[in-house]
Amino acid sequence: MRSFDQQQLEGNARDNSSLSSSDCDPLQIEESTGKAYYPCGLIANSLFNDTFLPPVFLNTGGSSASNTTYNMTDRGIAWSSDKDLYGDTDYEYGAVVPPQNWQRRMPAYNSTFPFPNLKEFEAFQVWMRTAGLPTFTKLALRNDDEAMEIGRYEMVIYDGKFQQSTLDPTTRSRTND
Repeated sequence: MRSFDQQQLEGNARDNSSLSSSDCDPLQIEESTGKAYYPCGLIANSLFNDTFLPPVFLNTGGSSASNTTYNMTDRGIAWSSDKDLYGDTDYEYGAVVPPQNWQRRMPAYNSTFPFPNLKEFEAFQVWMRTAGLPTFTKLALRNDDEAMEIGRYEMVIYDGKFQQSTLDPTTRSRTND
């Protein structure tokens, strides 16, 4: 529950000695490079990283061309007070590495894989909010403008842990790397 460094999340570049005495234990510094993880700690490393495509209403009246996508967004899923806990990082590229479980999708921080914008990364903010009970749910997507029709829906979910893929939501297809 306490495996993170609040100063680092606020955007402050923390040196290795500061992180060594922080609550990030046991994921503070990558042994092979001697560089700090950003963001450090077990909570960030365990970020739920599946990809959800919006649900598609499966019309029973014929062709799949008549199916309708129910629009969903990951904006507005975090508490407004959570945004104040995060800031743009002061780290320079090459000074830190992504957490272990992020490295498949984001192998290093550089111009191709820039630092995550934690102040805008609402899925991360939701994940970092500690649940009060051992059984919990976390909001991933929402739609506040349209009601879902009663019926049958298909929702494609890509497992971020085992599959690296490039998703095209307009065609609902993927290419595997």
